[in-house]
Amino acid sequence: MTAASDLAAHEFAGHDLVRLDLLSRDECAALRAQIFALRADWRRRDDELPFFTLGCASYLDAVADRAGYAGAAVASNALLSRHFRQLYDRLAARLGRHFQAPVAFAPGLALPGFHIYLAHKKFEQPIASVHCDTQYEAHDWSEYVHADFRCPMSFTLAISLPQCGGGLNTWNMDYAEYSTLTPGQLAQRLARRTQRYVDYAVGELALHSGHLVHQAAPANEVRDGDQRITLQGHALNCDGRWLLYW
Repeated sequence: MTAASDLAAHEFAGHDLVRLDLLSRDECAALRAQIFALRADWRRRDDELPFFTLGCASYLDAVADRAGYAGAAVASNALLSRHFRQLYDRLAARLGRHFQAPVAFAPGLALPGFHIYLAHKKFEQPIASVHCDTQYEAHDWSEYVHADFRCPMSFTLAISLPQCGGGLNTWNMDYAEYSTLTPGQLAQRLARRTQRYVDYAVGELALHSGHLVHQAAPANEVRDGDQRITLQGHALNCDGRWLLYW
């Protein structure tokens, strides 16, 4: 491991979540307005529910069609870079200070993008999957001498949250155990484990190990006009640099 990877591995050894200030509430409000101005470019991700993305996501696009993801990433990156360059610069700078290592955006992969959930009562139910973030498995990292798959990172920046808040459910389960379980076995074991809820805060970057067992938490109460808008991304340490992607 590099020194930067050692730092991250130690920091997240207990499956903790780190909070980093990034944007003010006013900046998030302006960012939300930008996102809604691009509504024609949102991609609907569910036939029934108002769940959208702005940008390409490995777990939705690369897993199903790696070649299609690559082509779509080129187009979405051009759009996102044009409208959100300042946000990406601040994100990379903040993570670089935190990790005390260079941070860049992974060549050929999608830029961190946006999850957009609009109001729907079904979001009060625990319908999101319980998972670890292993999106790095969908991509080719062979150009790097050392890509550290033992310590992947994921992050969420809350831009707009429902009136009753929003957050993440987590469980303290080692990835080695998680990776051996079928969905049924996972559900049985998690039912006997303590579930922890982490509340998001608007403008705050929530950073955690990609190997943290987690789930987008259901809403406490969905109200008319609610929105849950977040910037999502992952980071992998490759030859001493943290490469960001989605």
